[in-house]
Amino acid sequence: MMKSTTAAFVALAALTGPAFAQDAIEPETLTVKETIDEGPNLFVLSQEWRGPSSINVLGAEDFAMKGNMGPGTTAQMVLSADGKTMYTTSVYFERYTYGPITNVFHTWDVDTLKIKSEFEFGDKMAHVESQPALLTLSSDEAYALAQNATPATSVSVIDIAAGATLAEIPTPGCWGIFPSTSGMKFTTICGDGTFQTYAYAADGTFGDPGKSEKIFDVDDDALFTNGVRVGETLVYVSYNGNLYVVDDSGEVPVLSETFALTEGVLGKWAPSGSELIAYNAPTNTAFVLMHSGSYDGSHKNGAEQIWAVDMDSKTVVGRAAAHHENGLIVTQTEEPMLYGANEEGDVYLYSVEMGDEVFLEVAEEFNIAGWPTIMELDR
Repeated sequence: MMKSTTAAFVALAALTGPAFAQDAIEPETLTVKETIDEGPNLFVLSQEWRGPSSINVLGAEDFAMKGNMGPGTTAQMVLSADGKTMYTTSVYFERYTYGPITNVFHTWDVDTLKIKSEFEFGDKMAHVESQPALLTLSSDEAYALAQNATPATSVSVIDIAAGATLAEIPTPGCWGIFPSTSGMKFTTICGDGTFQTYAYAADGTFGDPGKSEKIFDVDDDALFTNGVRVGETLVYVSYNGNLYVVDDSGEVPVLSETFALTEGVLGKWAPSGSELIAYNAPTNTAFVLMHSGSYDGSHKNGAEQIWAVDMDSKTVVGRAAAHHENGLIVTQTEEPMLYGANEEGDVYLYSVEMGDEVFLEVAEEFNIAGWPTIMELDR
């Protein structure tokens, strides 16, 4: 058997050897692009709890994969206003099930997707699902504000240039960080139905919070904690489908108004998701994730529809089929482009046709093979 096999191999080599030599495979030279392709970007954070997270960088118009950045476990992210720098917080475990942990603040260069700087900032960072209000930037982008939970809540004020924590501000019973449009202060939503505004200074000092009157009923009409800024106000969605407009331009937050999304709408519709509201300033339009047949606990369900809300008339001016998204983000362009993501890893681009009635249609679809929690746009 061995002799016949060897003979056959020799015969085959004699027949194919010269031809094979003439057509020898050229070795491939692998290269790395120095910078990502030009054009607007969509950043999708796929958060991980069993290893490193991943920020996928997609072309905002065609979902072309441009590359990714890799922070640690339970990452949060926030993009600079010019779209050139990404900031992340994440945790690194030595042994995962016990032992020390390290919370790291990373600064990333978007053009090259490389780390520009990193430093440790304590061990109190909240290890929770990524949300826009858990890592934010001050109005001048000199400071990053990170949510802590041990489970006692506080906010770390991080001096980005110095690479160090400037202050830790206790925020007992409150959650989320919404920076002011100017100055060094932020607003947070509290479990007793109030809002509080905290001011801090460059030397690390801070004063007592400005506490509002009770703004919402935590039992009868609880609020989703991920609101959006509309000018000098903050807009939050309630479980029952009401929008709460809170003015935090002064020392104490004040309720400006509330209005219902579902008034006059047939069926039992209610909001759902996590980052369930997105706002386009040029058209003064909000987009909200909605589902039907609401019940206690259904606020976590994936969306069945996306509703467009005219913030001038305070009316719903468009309804379109959704794809079980739990997060939304929209461009700040005159002709909005709306993006949605669901827990199955699907990311959708909706083209938006503005007018007396707003129409949405899926233009692109992509699966990142992960768990997309939040998105950022550089336009």
